Amino acid sequence: MKNLKIKYRFLSFLLLSVFFVSCEKDVTSENSLKNYIGMEPSKSLSIYPDETVSVESKVYASNTSNVDRTFNLVVDPASTHNSSYYSVPATVTIPAGEKVGTFQVSITGTDLGSGKNLIVGLEQIEGVDYAISSFTTDANGLASVVTSNKIKYTIEERCDYNKVVLSITFDNYPEETAWELYDSANNVIASGGLSEDGTTITGYADLGFADKSTFTTNFCLQSGTYTFVIYDDYGDGMYTSASVQGNYSLKLGSTTLASGSGNFGSFQDTTFTLP
Repeated sequence: MKNLKIKYRFLSFLLLSVFFVSCEKDVTSENSLKNYIGMEPSKSLSIYPDETVSVESKVYASNTSNVDRTFNLVVDPASTHNSSYYSVPATVTIPAGEKVGTFQVSITGTDLGSGKNLIVGLEQIEGVDYAISSFTTDANGLASVVTSNKIKYTIEERCDYNKVVLSITFDNYPEETAWELYDSANNVIASGGLSEDGTTITGYADLGFADKSTFTTNFCLQSGTYTFVIYDDYGDGMYTSASVQGNYSLKLGSTTLASGSGNFGSFQDTTFTLP
């Protein structure tokens, strides 16, 4: 009986080995017949305010060629970073005899708010299969081609101090909301929804924010004491009705530094200290 179990296990192992070798040959053989072109995985960038960085990115081919291969690069409309703050070359070339081509993308960390992204893709060319020439394995051990003809740069503002995030969800009157952030010397270090001279509430409707939409931004603040003030031009806070009320929060990680909602009158101020 023991010998029978051993023989059974050996036979099972042999069959599995043949199956996986067969699968590997099929996948490899199929891949070698296609002209795969793809881009490297997405990149995460942390950039100081107004700093410009040059990011090397790569395009891969499954096969070599005896001539240079040039592909057009296009910026995806889904990108959220302002076009004034990045530069993408028109093309990328994979040199003859090579499987890798490189290109440089220039990105400036201006107006990042709570984070932006830039998506760069390859323009479709007839006869080219767009996919990275590598494989992943799912939970069942089955191989599949990783397909991608785009690379996504996720960009955030680099902060070496305290990264504080402000989030405001408006009621039905975003045009009535404004805010200011003061340091311990009573200097305004950031603001929103105000005129250039800081004397008039202009709100957020003119900035493209709809009723009940959400605005977010972040600050990099050194240790010290600060005061956050939120204003409402009508004088009823962020209250439209019992079922429609705006709210705001200022957070350092999971710690809430200031928050409020509903009818707080013409303004609400909160003083907090950062370590």
